[in-house]
Amino acid sequence: MNAVTKKYQPISEPPMPQPKGRGPVLLFFLMLTILGFYAHWKGVDFLVVDESGNVQISPQRQKELQKRLKQVRKAKQYVLLATIDGYYPCFNCGQDSLIYLHKGEVWKYGVTYGNARYSNAWLSRMNLISQTEYWGNLEDCLIQEANKIYNYATLPENLKRARPLIRPPGNKVDR
Repeated sequence: MNAVTKKYQPISEPPMPQPKGRGPVLLFFLMLTILGFYAHWKGVDFLVVDESGNVQISPQRQKELQKRLKQVRKAKQYVLLATIDGYYPCFNCGQDSLIYLHKGEVWKYGVTYGNARYSNAWLSRMNLISQTEYWGNLEDCLIQEANKIYNYATLPENLKRARPLIRPPGNKVDR
C-alpha cells in the first residue's frame, strides 16, 4: 500500500486540446502570403528599364549608392583616451577584466564613417574622450588603424606594465 494518502496525490491535468480543422493551415498560408507581399513590396523598385530597354538600378537605389560611397570616402580613424586616472574595461588582460589607465592613455583605436561611433553620454560615462587622428577614405583609415593597433605594444605606456598588452585594452581584436 502507498504511504501517501489519496488526499496528497497529484492531480493530473486534462490533456491540451488539439487544434481541429484547417485553422492552423490557413493561418500558415495567410502568414506566407503577407510575407510574400512584404518581400515583393520591399524589392519592387530597385530596377528600372530605360527607353532603350537597358536595365539599370532605380534612381532611389542610385541615390543610396552615392550616399554610401560618400561615407566610405569620408571616414575617420579615431582614438579613445582615458580622461581620468582609474580602472577601465580590458578585453586583452587575460583573467583581469580591468586595467588601470592614466589620463591621456589609449583605450582603443577605431575607424568610423557617417555618424560618430560613440555618443557623448557613453564616452562621459566611461571617462573617455574621442579624438580624430586621421581623415580620409575608408581604406586609408583602416591602414592607419591597423598600424596603431599592432604598434600599440611598443608604446611607452604599455611597456611600463608588468605584463604588456598585445593591443589596446578596448580593442577586442586586431582589425
